[in-house]
Amino acid sequence: MCNNINFISPKFLMIFLLSFFSVSVLKGQEAPVITWDKTYGGSSEDRGNSIQQTSDGGYIVAGRTWSDNGDVSDGNNGGSDYWILKLDGLGNKEWDKTYGGSSEDYTESIQQTSDGGYIVAGSTWSNDGDISDGYNGLYDYWIIKLDGSGNKEWDKTYGGSESDWVHSIQQTSDGGYIVAGSTRSNDGDISDVNNGFYDSWIIKLD
Repeated sequence: MCNNINFISPKFLMIFLLSFFSVSVLKGQEAPVITWDKTYGGSSEDRGNSIQQTSDGGYIVAGRTWSDNGDVSDGNNGGSDYWILKLDGLGNKEWDKTYGGSSEDYTESIQQTSDGGYIVAGSTWSNDGDISDGYNGLYDYWIIKLDGSGNKEWDKTYGGSESDWVHSIQQTSDGGYIVAGSTRSNDGDISDVNNGFYDSWIIKLD
């Protein structure tokens, strides 16, 4: 009596595994599907630079605007302003706020804070309007703390006599903030020595 044994050749097995791997890779490379998209702005130039999902399932967006109409409902202070938009989970605008002075104000980073508000970081060349903490010269770091509805709670400027540019801000575990950017200054709030041209400038805030 003979037992029939099904034998798979190594060559066939290798072809099968390669085919399976190729299909899996191609499937993994399928283009993502857009579930929705939205545009917001006015008649001038408007840019979004930072976005984060919020605790309510919506989104907070930080950008800059030169517009004073269209979706910019909070006015324009002159030049480029910080423009903050709160969106719901489908991308519909819940509110927007502009902050700035009569010159150029560029926002680069936003994060929801532990109290439900927001911390916003960017750079300003203004010395008036919503900038209440003074001016060091050329562009300064400009940090704004907002409540959950986008109203300003406080703002601070940091910098020296040259240009200082913010790139990122994050709340830290002690409730303060860490800010990263670049500076050409060697005076003012820059307490460490400048190594030449633009240096990275890190600030820890309470």
